[in-house]
Amino acid sequence: MSERINFIFSKIHKNYDTMNRIMSFGIDVRWRKIAAEKVIEGLGENSRILDIATGTGDLALAIYDLAESSNKKIELYAMDMNEEMIEIAKKKFGNREISVMHGDALKIPYPDNFFDVVSVGFGTRNFDDLKIFSDELMRVLKYEGFFVIMDMALPNKKYQRMFFKFYFHIMRFWGHFIDRESYEWLISSIEHFDFEKFKVILEKSGFENVRYNPLNFGITYVIVGEKVK
Repeated sequence: MSERINFIFSKIHKNYDTMNRIMSFGIDVRWRKIAAEKVIEGLGENSRILDIATGTGDLALAIYDLAESSNKKIELYAMDMNEEMIEIAKKKFGNREISVMHGDALKIPYPDNFFDVVSVGFGTRNFDDLKIFSDELMRVLKYEGFFVIMDMALPNKKYQRMFFKFYFHIMRFWGHFIDRESYEWLISSIEHFDFEKFKVILEKSGFENVRYNPLNFGITYVIVGEKVK
């Protein structure tokens, strides 16, 4: 994550959850539950999970609570580059056993073959180099491990893209009254993120069975893949 993006997160950390709810009409809560379900359904016993770019911790919380209700024992780690966001996450986690660390997705501070699962929720479009991230993902995952990544992008179908571009114009207008730079960055990052290109990058790093599923007319995607021997 660049210093500029880190600075933007520092500016908006108090309003980040509210911005997510507004941008997604509140559906982002359901999206995280879907991603958490994909993490939990593929787990073995005593799995070790890393949630990268955890932000204010919502996806990590969804994973932890679902694992607990499913009687699955996990070790959950949450990592983010922005210290202000991490502090909010810590408060949300409360007494839950979630290890929190300040760290860069392009230089993950954990050893090789350490995690059974890596998750990312709405973070990949902020990474400066997806190839470096993909290689790091491959490095820290165990063999037979997998990743679950969720993010937003413009839909592929023309009429859907037209609707969301119109919606983004409205969001930019609202953003002028809150934080113009932050809203402009948030919308621009969605407009420029390309899941097809990201899928190719992941496959070049060695991941197999990489596939993604669109949610809610293709504004959000969940992409999964495996590290196979």
